[in-house]
Amino acid sequence: MKLNKVRLGVLASTLFIAAQSFGQSNNVISAAIEYNKYEPAFMQQDLKKAKEHLLEAKAFIDPAMKHESTINDEKANYYNAMINYSLVELSALGENEDLKIYQNDSIVDVISESVKKTASKRRWKGEMDDFFNRKVSQAIMLGEMMFKQKNFEMAYAGFAGAYQVKVIAGIEEERDAMRTNAIIAARNYIDTLEKSNESEKAMEFITASLEMFPKSEELAIAGVNLALSNNDLNKAEEFFNAAAEVSPKNKVLFSNMGSIYLTAADKAYNEFARMEITAEGYQQKSDEVEDLYAKAEKNLERAIEIDPEYAEAAYNLGVLYLGRGEKLKTTAAQMDFKNPDYERISQRSQEMYKKAISPLEIYIKQDPKNSGVLNVLFQVHRNAGNNEKALEYKRRAEAAAAEGN
Repeated sequence: MKLNKVRLGVLASTLFIAAQSFGQSNNVISAAIEYNKYEPAFMQQDLKKAKEHLLEAKAFIDPAMKHESTINDEKANYYNAMINYSLVELSALGENEDLKIYQNDSIVDVISESVKKTASKRRWKGEMDDFFNRKVSQAIMLGEMMFKQKNFEMAYAGFAGAYQVKVIAGIEEERDAMRTNAIIAARNYIDTLEKSNESEKAMEFITASLEMFPKSEELAIAGVNLALSNNDLNKAEEFFNAAAEVSPKNKVLFSNMGSIYLTAADKAYNEFARMEITAEGYQQKSDEVEDLYAKAEKNLERAIEIDPEYAEAAYNLGVLYLGRGEKLKTTAAQMDFKNPDYERISQRSQEMYKKAISPLEIYIKQDPKNSGVLNVLFQVHRNAGNNEKALEYKRRAEAAAAEGN
């Protein structure tokens, strides 16, 4: 039977596709051969030769991962996962600056995707599990050995590495334990750096650790405390935001940060009060003061939203409003009555005094015989025209004072 041109064309196309598929199978085999040369070289610490074999393997496996005949093949994906993982591993060793390109999240996604694609064939899934379990064991061994030697930086690297391998390989078993171990090692390393006065290095380490463990409130709070001890409020705020995102119901966290902002605001105000209106940076300082007071107010209010009876946050919020009211009152007293801002500032001062009532009443429920706070509530209620309330707090203040004597 003769073949017409159409049939010849179909046959040619089929043969071309088959030839391509055969070529990609050869690529997978070649990649496997080069990878199997890589492992002995790596174990012998011949990093130059290991790198050559690994890049050759990469050059063979990449086309296979783009071709329809092998893109979902279990064997091809098995080698793709191992080759890319090994490139990440090798990039962290020796003078391999050209391999740093493999230290990115997209490579991790490539590895994870290939791991998933090996799951349908028992043989390749078993091989893949063995490979990653071996890597996990090596990392844990490093972590435990370094922790015993008090080399906490390397201990962290070991446990964090084990955790990351488990994430990449989709291994749930003991993943949380590796995370916990890594954070414990990290805290010890941070303490070591603090004791040796290497605060900047410690903060850099915390920033990097939070990229690995973004939901670690413990690391974020360690960063807040370290930054504050280093008088770096901007860095403290960065770490605080990370902690707040992880733990949005932590009333103590918001209360403490509100108090920190309040202290910083009072300090900035004292600096601002000494400045002449014509001084360079006068408006900038004024804006800084307002910004800090606003952040203090926001965080203290957030703590009270979480716990409406939270006395510590309520007290500090009351102090904030009283302090602001007093400062504005002083400012108004120093102004000419004809100054167009006089009325606005006087009114704002009164508003601050009134705002102090609510948080201080929350506080006095927890400490009902605090004569100082009772006297303040007497004064602010009297200024607000709440005469009955004012007299009530006056009587209570006098009784508390008499009892104290």
